[in-house]
Amino acid sequence: MKDESFVKRLAKEDMKIFQLLFEKYYYPLCGYANKFICDPDICSDLVNESFLQFWEKRKELNNYSVIKSYLYSSVRNACLNNIRHSKLIQKHNLEIYRESEISEFRDVLIETEVYAEIYSAIRNLVPREREIILKFMNGLSNKEISEDLNISLNTVKTLKKRAYKKLREKLSGIQWILFLFILLNINSF
Repeated sequence: MKDESFVKRLAKEDMKIFQLLFEKYYYPLCGYANKFICDPDICSDLVNESFLQFWEKRKELNNYSVIKSYLYSSVRNACLNNIRHSKLIQKHNLEIYRESEISEFRDVLIETEVYAEIYSAIRNLVPREREIILKFMNGLSNKEISEDLNISLNTVKTLKKRAYKKLREKLSGIQWILFLFILLNINSF
């Protein structure tokens, strides 16, 4: 078939001619795309997109050599655009990772400072109050604490109430840090 006849039939939407063209150039174009991008699935997608673009512009292409040149140029441009897009995504992901690292570091720093303030305040309690608060922080109930320390339940409640009052007074200056710490922990769930 002559080139001129081929081009005219393409312009008239002859699908058999398009299929011949597709079958002739699909694998060579995939190989060409593979020189830019080492992922056969992406190469195949880009070649298919290039054929779709070609189909939309087939009436503008007036000879066979222009068609071949158009297909190769289209695949090359699609590959380069894909590479640019991939680099942009990588850059964006790296920025997100860095931001999350900074945020995580800040959270750990705040958490460490809050715990340091709380434990400093607990260390300043009288021994029995400190012991009760620490056991409570470890998940023991008032009843379990009273049994463990061999003291009455009312004594545990009284000492715990006194300890909480002292802790509130001692930690009153860092309430905003405690609030921030609680917010950060809520947002991490």
